[in-house]
Formats: sequence, C-alpha cells, structure tokens
Amino acid sequence: MKKEIDKRTSYLGPKGTYSEEAALIHKNQKENLIDPKKNIFEVLESVEKKINFEGIIPIENSRVGTIIEVIDYLIKSKNLFLNKEILVPIEACLITKNKIDSLDYITEIISKPEAINQCNEWIRKNLNEDVILTESPSTGDAVSSLNNHDSSVAAIGPERAAIINEYYIFERGIQDFKNNITRFVVISNNPTKKSGKDKTSIAFDFKTKDKSGLLLAALESFSKRNINLQKIESRPKGTQMGEYTFIIDF
Repeated sequence: MKKEIDKRTSYLGPKGTYSEEAALIHKNQKENLIDPKKNIFEVLESVEKKINFEGIIPIENSRVGTIIEVIDYLIKSKNLFLNKEILVPIEACLITKNKIDSLDYITEIISKPEAINQCNEWIRKNLNEDVILTESPSTGDAVSSLNNHDSSVAAIGPERAAIINEYYIFERGIQDFKNNITRFVVISNNPTKKSGKDKTSIAFDFKTKDKSGLLLAALESFSKRNINLQKIESRPKGTQMGEYTFIIDF
C-alpha cells in the first residue's frame, strides 16, 4: 500500500529557528501545519522522496551569501522546484540560561555556523579574544542546549527561541549588519502555475571544451532579450579542477 504524503511543510527544527519563523509565515502561523527536521538534508530529502508535500529551506543570506550545501543539493536534484520566496529579517540575540551582569562572564558561544559568521564583528569587539565558538546544527538546538551549561555559555539565536526555553536575552540585534535578511524558498516536487512575473533560478554548465567567450555567449542570450540578471555565481562541478556549474537568478 502506497504511503500517503505528509501534507505538512518540513523545515529545519527544532522550534525557535529562523526556518520555523519562515515556515510559520508560509502557513499563516499554524504550527500544526509544519514539520521540524533534524538537519537541512532531512528537509530536502523529505520532499524529494515524497515524505512531505513541501519543505522550506534557507538559500541565501544578505550578509554571508549563498547557503552552499543547499545550492549544491539543488543542482544535483532532478525533481525539486522552487515555488515561493520568503524574506525573513534576521535579528540575532545573545541568550543565556540565567541573567548575567557582564559579558566578561561569557567563555563560550554556541550557534549555527552561519549565525556565528553573521555576528563575527560583534563577537570580536565585545567578547574575550579566547572565547570558544561551538557549532550547532541550528539556532534552536543551540539555545535549547544551554540547559546543559551554566551561564558562562551563551547562544546566538532568535528571540522566539529564548521565549520558548524561558531563557535570558542579554542583548538583541548583535548581527554585524542591521539590515540582515535571509531568503527562504518553498520547495516541492511539482511546479506552481506560472504567473509570467516569476523570479527564476537556473543552473547550467557547458558540455563543450572551455574556450574564450563561452560564458559571455550564454549571458548575451539574456541581454538580447532584455532580461535583467539579478545574480550569477559558480560552483565547482566536482569532476576536475576548473569545471563549474553556473547559477543565475533573473
């Protein structure tokens, strides 16, 4: 008997992640319609293997750029479509289990690598130079893990994660760039109906031997049709040095 597809939207959990915030926006704040996963690959695979009807994933941040592991997965996938874009403002909070009086108490910071990178300048200017930076699968996991530490260990995460765990927010808005936004996309195995004004992302490479002007010729196809390119980047194909896949947003 064929297993019925879960109609909930999968996302990178647990509760209290920016991914959950994006999923709740997508589902009009209805928590019963979203399904947390342990890591980003579980989200991607849950949709590709038709476990979940759709998923929501971070794809780009205005501060640190493309989420590499997501882009690499999407390039190789033959079944996933990007059907909707959700932009989520990122306000990073420094969170501790209990109230502290000074940053001098902090000896370790836990968070997702991207969240740490987005706060590098603040960390460098405000914390001891020997502070330990510990990576976590998600901001939600980072905050909930504080239960296993004393207040010398802090986490970087969203306000909602602190509220859920009833922890103390020492400072809000510690991200280096105040206009920090993460772009999320809704993925599924089926494309949505085209509106004629859709943002489009494509990935392509060249089968012919590399030669001068090859990429230019491809890009001129867009210019001749008066199509504005919003972004272009390359990723190694993994076959041999110097061979790339190109990704374009328009």
